[in-house]
Amino acid sequence: MDIFTQKKFLVRIVILLIILNFFSISLFLWREFFHKPSPPRNELRENREVSDVLKKELDLTENQDAQIKNLRSIYFEKEKVFEEMIRNERDSMNVEMFSKTTNEETVKSLAKSIADNEFKIEMLRFEQSQQLKSICKSEQLEKFEGLILEIRDFFRPDGQKADNQREKQKYKY
Repeated sequence: MDIFTQKKFLVRIVILLIILNFFSISLFLWREFFHKPSPPRNELRENREVSDVLKKELDLTENQDAQIKNLRSIYFEKEKVFEEMIRNERDSMNVEMFSKTTNEETVKSLAKSIADNEFKIEMLRFEQSQQLKSICKSEQLEKFEGLILEIRDFFRPDGQKADNQREKQKYKY
């Protein structure tokens, strides 16, 4: 290749690199300033939002609001412990399932333990609902019954409402 051909080639490469850099910077700026994904929800924020919705919609007194916030935080901590145990057991189960020599009894035992802990979480939710019922007055409970699906739909990650009858019945108290 002669020197003029090399120069033309290098100029074209430099121009291509400049265009690619410009495109990359534009894409980065667009993502940063115009296309922000929704921030991840943390449990504390969700806990506070549910408490605020309940206080507003059920016309809770300050005492009821404090009791419900305390109740929710207690059960949130208990649930967190079980969820951590479930996560650890699932990790152990995955390790065992994909090891060279899988011990089937260990996998079954871990699966049973996971199911038991998920059952305990559901029973905690039931206990929480019973205690919540004891805090609220009867007219507040009637309002709360209509609010259950709305609260659940509000915190769905996909933002979709439960339209089918079977799913609505699942959350009926």
